[in-house]
Amino acid sequence: MLKKGPLFYILFILFTILAPATLTHALPEFRGVWIDVRSIPNTRDGIEAMVKELASAHFNAILVESFYLGKTIYPSDFLAQQGLTSQMEVYEQTNLDPLAAFIESAHSYNMQVHAWFDMFYVGLNQPGELLEKFPAWQSIQRDGTVGYTQGKNHFYWACPLHQGVKEFYIGLLIEVLQNYDLDGIHLDYLRFPDTTIADTCYAQEHREHFLSQYGVDPIAIDPFTQPDVYRLWNSYRAQSVTGLLAEINTRVHQIKPDIILSVAVQPRGMPIELNPGFLQNWPFWTENHYLDVLIPMTYSSRVNEMKGLTYWVNTFLLGNLPAFAGIQAFNLPDIKNLSQMVEFSRLAQFQGSVIFAYPYLNSEILDSLKQGPFQEKAEAPSRKYLNSLVPVEKVQVVQYSHPNPRTIKAQLIHEVIQVDGLLHEKSWEKADFQNEFSLITGEGLASSQTTVACLFSPTYLYIMFQVDDSPAQNRKITIYQKDGPVFYDDSVEVFIDPWFSSSFYYHLSLNSIGTQYDSFSRSGPSWNANWEVAIQEKTNGWTVEIAIPFSKLEIQTPQPGDQWKINFNRTDIILGEFSGWSPTPGTFHAPSFFGILEFVK
Repeated sequence: MLKKGPLFYILFILFTILAPATLTHALPEFRGVWIDVRSIPNTRDGIEAMVKELASAHFNAILVESFYLGKTIYPSDFLAQQGLTSQMEVYEQTNLDPLAAFIESAHSYNMQVHAWFDMFYVGLNQPGELLEKFPAWQSIQRDGTVGYTQGKNHFYWACPLHQGVKEFYIGLLIEVLQNYDLDGIHLDYLRFPDTTIADTCYAQEHREHFLSQYGVDPIAIDPFTQPDVYRLWNSYRAQSVTGLLAEINTRVHQIKPDIILSVAVQPRGMPIELNPGFLQNWPFWTENHYLDVLIPMTYSSRVNEMKGLTYWVNTFLLGNLPAFAGIQAFNLPDIKNLSQMVEFSRLAQFQGSVIFAYPYLNSEILDSLKQGPFQEKAEAPSRKYLNSLVPVEKVQVVQYSHPNPRTIKAQLIHEVIQVDGLLHEKSWEKADFQNEFSLITGEGLASSQTTVACLFSPTYLYIMFQVDDSPAQNRKITIYQKDGPVFYDDSVEVFIDPWFSSSFYYHLSLNSIGTQYDSFSRSGPSWNANWEVAIQEKTNGWTVEIAIPFSKLEIQTPQPGDQWKINFNRTDIILGEFSGWSPTPGTFHAPSFFGILEFVK
């Protein structure tokens, strides 16, 4: 993660070759696991057995979910003073302080304990005690509703803009640091809700404050016609999260200078833009050292996708701060995948990893880790050690876009295109065919290549893919229903941003049998493009022909000379390759890195 000179790598190679096996992990390496509330035993013996199990597998740190849905696992005088329940009932009834028990047991095995706090997410399917006590703290959506629905669940959020919310969390953290011998504080949900679902914090007092500062009521801002003003509203909201983190960083280190402050962040998407990826501007946090360790949730069941996500993190982190890779242990096609992802986190120069989560660590997985990347014991890094890795001078965060984006031309045609996958029309012969798809892992071009081309008529945007691939019987096909996750199969994808918003975009995907998925970032998969698709199998792959009606794209039909942002992507399951026409670091969902579609006569 941190930049090192050529001499370091020469010495590192020599050390690796010459050092005995027992020194493989002589340097500190964080080996943590998230222990969620539902996994915490309600007896001291149960906690002791859990810690012993993890220590025997050579884990050296646990992140214990200590504050969840507005309640603590430990007895809290601070909550009682607020008129709230002082401890989760299940532990109060058994007279157990799980946090104290974890600390006592873990420290006996020389393991670190980090108290994990869920921040602004405070209610699931009901507001919860916190928002019932302080209703002014609720996040109000643009449409005036409280909370938001995603799938089968309704989520409730405390608004980060409210001063009372900020004071509450600072008070809560101060208390736990004063009462417990913790090694770390870990913050989760330090962000806004997913803004593709919920555009929030429109309470009257927040609207009035923004109006007094900038002369506009945020509820009246149209992101499409007023993109600069909407970016200002996003920056205003994002700063409330950043400001709270900066204050937490100062206050917790005043109380306990050696405490490790970490934050779990979403690595996908742009940290802050029109549709800003949770308004969680973590590159700025790391640049200004508002935390000790970044823990990006580089979750994937597929090794190469996880590689891509670490590449994305490295793109913006630039060695400003140490990082531990967040790795998922669920839905793994093979238990070896977990060990491979841990090993890759080392190659990516992360200073450790945190596995999500304890319930998925069965004996088979624990054995595979102990026999593999955790074969040798390792000491968990201290804050002093982590700080020694931080450069004296901060490194500026990179820009959020390609300096020279790729361009593809779409020629205006008047010929009727029959969408059959055969590409027999004369117009296709004159199309701008392009390939050289790059891997999202940053490792160069894909070995399994893809060719794309575009045409347009007054009615349709036409797109073709020529996909080099194995025979159909060897491909992964699992999705047969419209708007299912076809992108987990062998598939191709199109991303279209006609507004150059770098935030709002259309997403169309299909697998190799033509099962379709389409979504719009403001409304999700409920949006329907009514697009035509045809696929033809070939001896060395498959050909796709697509017709997208302009009438479905909420924008005027393009004219010659117009430009849109666009990208084309490919997933090859057999090879484990994720590639794109316009290179995007780590994820397909990176609109600031899309290329240019130019409409021409």
